[in-house]
Amino acid sequence: MAGNAIALQPPKAYDLLAAQPASSKGLSESEKSNIVVSAVADMDGSNHVLSRFGDPVWDFRPYFEQSNVADGQKYIPWPEDCSQELVDDCKVVLYVWFKRGLPGSKPPVAMGICQTAIASAIPMMRWLTALNIKRFDQVRPIHVANYVHHTKARLTRNAHSVYDSLRILDFLWVFRNETSSPLAACPWGESSLWRVSGLAKQPGNQFGRTETGKTPIIPADVQAKVFNYCEEVLAAAPEILNERDAGRLGFRNPALIRIRDAALYVLSITSGMRNEEAIGVESGSWRSEVRDGVQFHWVATTEHKTGKGKVEFLIPELTVKVLDLMNRYAKPLQEKMALEVAELECNPPPQDLTNRMLRLAKAKRDVRKLFLCTSMSGQSESAGYHVDALSNGGSKVSFRRLAMAAGTDWQLAPHQCRRTYARNIVESRMGRSSLVFLKWQFKHSSMSMTQLYASNPMQDASLFDEVLEEMTNFKVDLIESWLGDQPLSGGAGHEIKKVRAIALKSRTALLAETAPQVHIRATGHGWCLAQEKGCGGAGLYETTRCVGCKNGVIDQSFADVWRGIYDQQNELLAIDDAGPAVKQRAERDVQWARQVMVDLGVLPQASCASNLSGASNE
Repeated sequence: MAGNAIALQPPKAYDLLAAQPASSKGLSESEKSNIVVSAVADMDGSNHVLSRFGDPVWDFRPYFEQSNVADGQKYIPWPEDCSQELVDDCKVVLYVWFKRGLPGSKPPVAMGICQTAIASAIPMMRWLTALNIKRFDQVRPIHVANYVHHTKARLTRNAHSVYDSLRILDFLWVFRNETSSPLAACPWGESSLWRVSGLAKQPGNQFGRTETGKTPIIPADVQAKVFNYCEEVLAAAPEILNERDAGRLGFRNPALIRIRDAALYVLSITSGMRNEEAIGVESGSWRSEVRDGVQFHWVATTEHKTGKGKVEFLIPELTVKVLDLMNRYAKPLQEKMALEVAELECNPPPQDLTNRMLRLAKAKRDVRKLFLCTSMSGQSESAGYHVDALSNGGSKVSFRRLAMAAGTDWQLAPHQCRRTYARNIVESRMGRSSLVFLKWQFKHSSMSMTQLYASNPMQDASLFDEVLEEMTNFKVDLIESWLGDQPLSGGAGHEIKKVRAIALKSRTALLAETAPQVHIRATGHGWCLAQEKGCGGAGLYETTRCVGCKNGVIDQSFADVWRGIYDQQNELLAIDDAGPAVKQRAERDVQWARQVMVDLGVLPQASCASNLSGASNE
């Protein structure tokens, strides 16, 4: 699939691009202005220049392979309200980065250049212009400090966004010898962009962990509302598609758009795909197989972020049905796009040959995609709508619509699904099954992550890395809650309460260092910390063994479970014809359950008739 995607791109004019200088240093203004930044070749081998260094807009359209990037994000519109000196020096450093890469690194892809220009270079130039600064050699440390403060105030939580927004200053320093008006001093002084942005681990806090910049996890109640709403939409979809196929609904009917939006959410939340990978799914790209009596369902797509190319994601049977439905949804849109391809190939308009060639290549690349929309991207109003792959921006709008329709004000976004998927796997395996996992992941819940990964070498390895990272985060959060002031029971729980009184230089550092090494398993009524030897799993079946066990921790999340155990054992005691052995066991278990509820603050201390806290129950 990756190979096909690349083949459908218009070929870059490699000979022409390779002949361009790697630096503009020493060139005359005319020579510099005429450097070719982007170009393509047609089928006859003729070169078509898209943009030159001196152009007010740089066009990188054919350099993007991702299906979910809108055409508007593939240009750099250099600002006309800033001094030419500022603009030219930003152009210089981004051009050199694009041609050579940073020292020791490969050159970036076009998306990196466009994002850095739009998110970093242009906002900073406008900020300097407001201060009447016209050249970078006029920038002083106080200006940098104020701009950093301005950026952090605007991007309050996201360290990654701060890093991206300040990155042009790093390039201006690294490539200062290429610029006409170089910065007088390193913008970060003795520090670095990594530290200034808040991404670096701070000195003395090597293992520090912060949620700053982390993609938010979709809350469980929001997941339930949105997922249930999507199921309702998809259940009604066949009737709506019948109406469309009968000619009674147009392509842009809201009911049809809801089907696409719901299907995109279900695919994203049940596979862990990034948005570009979900949008890249094509007709017929999913399959099923049975291995050792276990059924697996796979869907193939193209992974661009790390350059792996074709990858496959494990999906549930539910999602296979959703993809089958989307195949029907997409068919008339695919046919409309195929007609456009045929028209562009057979009746080429003599004018605007380059744009026609680029549109043809994009239409060919997207013609088998499932998640399509009608768009005016790149069209004049008179030309009307054409069919395009749904963009990342369109996906964001779709998810906001879904959240509102489902009755939640959560700012739902596509990129939240991947981390939420990883967290759902972790919580499912730690005994906190979510709605989504209860619905579809049960068949694979007994398989280890190693077994799941080994089941298909074409899977996205980075997704498994993110699951393991979420496992560590889960453990850190759990242990951190135990070291707080919440009530605890169990043998290990009582020991943890003693540790709270010990002053630690950095509790966060200790947690981040030790959590990955700590074995924590959910028992359904508590947590087991046994590393090697323990009860051998007997506590899973005899719940009260965990109360006095040195490896057992019972926190407030299990209070309702122990209330149920307490009531159940009291019911046993009330049975008149229960034998003495049953009554003796029930009396013992009532005491243990009562002790737990006293420890957790559910019952007052006076309710505990027997002191069992010092007893061993291994």
